[in-house]
Order: sequence, then structure tokens, then C-alpha cells
Amino acid sequence: MKNICNNWDLKNYPYINLTPDDSVSEEHRAWQGCPTVAVTKKGRVFAGWYTGGAFEPCIGNYNVLVKSDDHGKTWSSPLLTVASDEQNRLRKIDIEIWVNEDNSLWIMWTVSPYGEKSLPATIRTPFVFDYHREFLYTEVMICRDPDADELVWEKPRMMCEGFMRNKPIVTSDGRIIAPAYDYGSEQYKLRYSDDGGESFYNVAVDGKPDANIYDEITVCERRPGKLRFLARTKRGYYVYSDSFDGGNSWTDAKEYEEAPGTRCYLGKLKNGMTVYVRNISNTQRNGMKICLSEDGGDTFLCEMVLDDRESLSYPDLDEDEEGNIYIVYDRERDNRIKLNRETWISEAAKEIIVCKITIDDVMRNTLSKGSFLRRIISKARIDVAEA
Repeated sequence: MKNICNNWDLKNYPYINLTPDDSVSEEHRAWQGCPTVAVTKKGRVFAGWYTGGAFEPCIGNYNVLVKSDDHGKTWSSPLLTVASDEQNRLRKIDIEIWVNEDNSLWIMWTVSPYGEKSLPATIRTPFVFDYHREFLYTEVMICRDPDADELVWEKPRMMCEGFMRNKPIVTSDGRIIAPAYDYGSEQYKLRYSDDGGESFYNVAVDGKPDANIYDEITVCERRPGKLRFLARTKRGYYVYSDSFDGGNSWTDAKEYEEAPGTRCYLGKLKNGMTVYVRNISNTQRNGMKICLSEDGGDTFLCEMVLDDRESLSYPDLDEDEEGNIYIVYDRERDNRIKLNRETWISEAAKEIIVCKITIDDVMRNTLSKGSFLRRIISKARIDVAEA
């Protein structure tokens, strides 16, 4: 598949590669994680994650985008990559993808600076990486026709302040809410757009228990005008905040339920049901399940175990026009898992996983024809922790 720049010069964006080669193939990856998924009107499925270097964080990290034209059964090699801007010492990390109501594909990534003395991270030789825990803003690159044979990309631009780690949503009154949070803030932050994503302004919500935490907010419009967000904490639970006026004001965040310190997904399906994907365990990143609600998430009437294995994290979800639900997550993200420190060889899976299910599958707790669980999109192949 060919990528085309729409009246902008790729030479001015050397960190974007629209014609990646085998140097970014699975055989050259030692880790990969934090996946995201988006489905077009015609059923093309895109997935993205970030990888590169020994693990995260690393100045060698880069984002990758792939696609499937057969409902997630098989996947392409990388269509494009977004890596660090070495000239300006800016890491481009944590890809998030979204198909909006106009069927435009948005690829978003977070911009984070690193110091002059930063070196590539290694597992075997610890040192100070000098990667700032400062996340400047989110950039976006948009394709207006992601179902085409050639993907035409608009010029990358700053989208909003903050660290984007879940999808934006469009509310019933047309407002875009992007959950791009501030890492060091003592308040939760959301970014709003009333002009279709051309510009964003910031909204703060009180009740955050700790600063310097990856909030990883996920937002859902439960019913028209009634919103909820969930956020990660380091206290062993998720917090939630509600809005009853379309997002104009929010309740102070408070404890929602016990959970490990990791991202979850909360959203609304096309039939109006609320969907919630998270780890099964309340203390570890173990197991993955999906839950459905008919009352906006006040109660969940059914759930289905997607995967009962250990070291699973970062679920993301999207739904196609036929009612197929696609869920991605990572498994045993890098070589620090199952590492033999005598041989420096790891047995970590380093997999990006996809599940394809339907609402009926969850309601009946059994898979129908065409549904599947635990299918591997990609597996990183480097098993040796290099010095």
C-alpha cells in the first residue's frame, strides 16, 4: 500500500517514514506494546503500537501502523513508522489511532523531550537514561479516506496539549473530547474541541489523588449529555468522574473499583451499550475481560474472559459497521519478563494480540462462527538482552 503526502514535504519530517523497510520488521524488535485499533466504514482494520530499542522508554522507540483487510485474520507489514526527532531531541511515542464519524483516520502520538546526554536504553548495563518525564503535547496526522488503495496524509500538526493514551470521543452535541492528560498535574485534564478538531482547549477536573502518575483517562458518553471517565492510579484502584451537562462540569473524581496500575477501556457501542475492558486481576496485569452494560455502566449484566494468561495490558477497542468488536492488547511486552540473567535470554512472548467478537458472543459467553480470541498480530523476535 502506498502512502502519499498531501501538499507537504516529507523531508521536513524526517521522523516519519512512509516507506518502511525490513529494518522495522519483527526480526529487528526486542519489545512491543501499548497497542491501539480503529476500524473504517468499509471494515478495514488498522492497528498501531510502539516498539524499537531494548524496551520503553528509549530514544530508539518508534510507532508502527499496520492494517488488515480480512477482518483481523492476517495483517500487513508496517505501513508507516513515526520515530524520534533526533535533530530536536523529541521522542514520538505512544501511538493512538481513531476513525471519526467522517471516516477519517487520525494517527496521534505524544511528544516527549530527551536530554543531550541521553543514550539508548539497555537491560544488561543500567545507567541513567536522562529521559524527561515531561510530555509536551500530542501531534496528529490525518488520512481522509483510509479505505482507499493509496493513503493520502495531511501534514502532521500539533493537536493539543497533554499525553494522549486513549481514543477521543464525539459527544451527542458534536464536541470532541480528547483524554490527553498532564503527567505532573494535580488535576485531571481533558482537551475539548468545538470545531471538529481544528483547535482544542483545556478542562480540569478535581479529585486526583496523586501527581506524577500516568492517568490514561478513558472517556465515555453513557447517555446523551451524561459522561464518565475512568483513570488509572497508583493506589490499587481506578477513579471515576461524571458529567451531567455534556462535559461542561465534572464531579470530583473518586474511587471506582480495585484495579492494577494499568490502562483500561470504557466506551459506547453502536447499539448504545456501554463496554468496559480491563484486567481480570485486581492487583496484577493478569487476564483480560470484556463487560457489557445496558444502564450506562452503573451495572454490568455480563462479562466474557478474553484471555486468562499473565502479563496482559493496555486494551483498546473499536467496532465495525456489522457489529464486530475488535480488541487489542499486549502480552509479555519485553525481555525483562522471563529473563535468564545468566544467559541473558528471555522467553517473553512480546506479542500484540487481537480478539474479534460480537455482543451476542459476550451475552452467551461463547464464540460464534467468525469470532476468535488471542490471535497474534505481531511477535517481536529478538530474545537476547544486549549489553
